Amino acid sequence: MRKVTVPIDMASEQKTILGIFSKRQLIYLVTGGAILYAYIPTVFQFFSNLFVGFILSVISAIPILAAVFILGFLKKQKLHLNYDKYFLIKIGYKNQIGIWRKGSKPKDWMVNK
Repeated sequence: MRKVTVPIDMASEQKTILGIFSKRQLIYLVTGGAILYAYIPTVFQFFSNLFVGFILSVISAIPILAAVFILGFLKKQKLHLNYDKYFLIKIGYKNQIGIWRKGSKPKDWMVNK
């Protein structure tokens, strides 16, 4: 049987938006931009001084920008997962922990009396 090397990486997500962004990344960018568009003008209007308003607007935008960058663009290299999928797995882990037993008959301490 012949083996043929595929010239592209079939395991990574496809960059469908202009060859730069994937759909998942575009959703994070649009959501982060909408959140910033919603609250930055109110932060800017709290202060009469333009310079102070601008500085505090930039400071208040940093956490949203960091979250969008981490969730949308960074990967956990050890597990080959994007951080959003990694955090979803971590959150769902608590639901998977339980008391596991072998057999169909419950133990005495498991039965409510």
